[in-house]
Amino acid sequence: MLRPVYTEPENCQDCYKCIRECPVKAIRIENNKASIIAERCVYCGHCTQVCPTGAKKIRDGLTRAKLVVSKHPGKMYMSLAPSYVSEFGDIPVGRLISAIKRLGFAGVSETALGAELVTAETERFLAAAPEGVYLSSACPVVVDYIRKYAPELTANITPIVSPMIAHAKILKELYGDDIKIIFAGPCIGKKSEADTYGGLVEVAITFKDLRTWFEREGIEPAETEADGEETFVPYHSGAGAMYPVEGGMLAGFRSPGRRATHMAFSDLPTVKGVLEQLDTVNRRDTIFMELLACKGGCINGPAKLKATSLAIKRYDIMDKCETGNPSKDFSHLDLHADFPADPQETKTTYPEYRIKEALAAVGKTTAADELNCSSCGYDTCRDFAVAMLEGRAEDNMCASYMRKVAHDKATALLQKIPAGVVIVNEELKIVDMNRTFAACMGEDTLGVYDMFPGMEGASLKGLCPFESMFRTVLATGEELRERRINEGERTWLLSIYNIQPQKQVFGLLQNLHEPAVRKEWMLEKTREVIRNHMLTVQKVAGLLGENAAYTDATLRSIMEAYDKPGKDDGGNKTN
Repeated sequence: MLRPVYTEPENCQDCYKCIRECPVKAIRIENNKASIIAERCVYCGHCTQVCPTGAKKIRDGLTRAKLVVSKHPGKMYMSLAPSYVSEFGDIPVGRLISAIKRLGFAGVSETALGAELVTAETERFLAAAPEGVYLSSACPVVVDYIRKYAPELTANITPIVSPMIAHAKILKELYGDDIKIIFAGPCIGKKSEADTYGGLVEVAITFKDLRTWFEREGIEPAETEADGEETFVPYHSGAGAMYPVEGGMLAGFRSPGRRATHMAFSDLPTVKGVLEQLDTVNRRDTIFMELLACKGGCINGPAKLKATSLAIKRYDIMDKCETGNPSKDFSHLDLHADFPADPQETKTTYPEYRIKEALAAVGKTTAADELNCSSCGYDTCRDFAVAMLEGRAEDNMCASYMRKVAHDKATALLQKIPAGVVIVNEELKIVDMNRTFAACMGEDTLGVYDMFPGMEGASLKGLCPFESMFRTVLATGEELRERRINEGERTWLLSIYNIQPQKQVFGLLQNLHEPAVRKEWMLEKTREVIRNHMLTVQKVAGLLGENAAYTDATLRSIMEAYDKPGKDDGGNKTN
């Protein structure tokens, strides 16, 4: 099965932004293309938001959803995430429900009902549990992060299913075990969770999927007339509607039954920092942490529709949340969940010599070479070295190393070219020069070159007798090609090409008195004469052909006119 998040290789431009932004570095670079490491990924979906080329994709849930609906008419129910208020809040609820039912659903229910059940179960658990630190299980991304990257804390997760799964249990309790449930929300992690709980939730789609579904079916929710008084089934939610905002779960707590401290944190990097070196030893009271992967809560999920201010979205949730308790008791439902550790951080401690070997492979042989610039996507050069040792990174990801390689190759090429080469900037300062060019400029220049190879920063003025030609090319941007220059007994062939027009140019200088250069020059000039001659012949032939055709057509028309019977000036026929 295709993973909830994947890469389209042809769109990947190896910018490494996904690595820089991934909180768990679940990216592997192979052949300059980024791919997601499934076992490391927690499906926060952040990479799909930051990828500049759109190479990171969210798995399509719409195709499967439509297939399930078509196969189970009258048995379909939608579990609608409470953050719908911040995405479809401008549409009257009755119209939205009616529009969803037109897609083939028998009823629409709020996932917030499951959230209320989870809150109640969490309170019961905390009341009976020993004092200590406990972590919420509502966010599947955070749960996956703890299982994979803080496995020592899995025992601190409240052993309770998420609101989506609790809600599915409610719906099956009410409408039969044979109904089919599709979840819609802004979360990508729910796709992975639905894969795990396939017997309860058939497929999880995003709000973007839902909007696309409406469009493909020609349904405009805001204009859909409600059939009677459309309402959520089995009833409207209460405090559970606050779940999509940071602290929303805590807002539904009533009486903990004993002294307890509640905290709420959102944004996976923040959660990561909170969990690091978390002291979980018994305390004189209980600490419960509501943890959400998305900054500000689910209203800022990766598959959201609107980029509205988080403050406005939070206000919309709070404004439309109704207090009250469920009218039916579902406390008998089994909401227990196990969250086994699945450690992904490498347990291999590479010896220092291996790390130094990896660093040396990218030209970092001293501590000063370790720039920690993060251009490769990793925070430090040593992290990058470990990633290379683990096969998650390639040496060409290091920008400073590749710049050095490119410079070394360019320098080697520059020195191997038999002609004189000089690179000059807009101030007529030398950027680089080969020894052949220095030799062409005279013994004094060659002596300076041998002391300061490349002569970077030296002024071309006074060093080169034809620096005015470089000045002209820099000023106009028009390149100079094979200008013959006579200087005493020497004859040069000079070409000046743009590297960056009016910013940087390079000059190619050849001595025509050298046999190889003169031979090549004579051959090129001969080829040029032949090309020009052939073009002229072709043009002449074309003109002659056109003229011959025109003459032939004219003569034929005159002959045809003469042969046809006509009339004289008096109207008599002529032969």
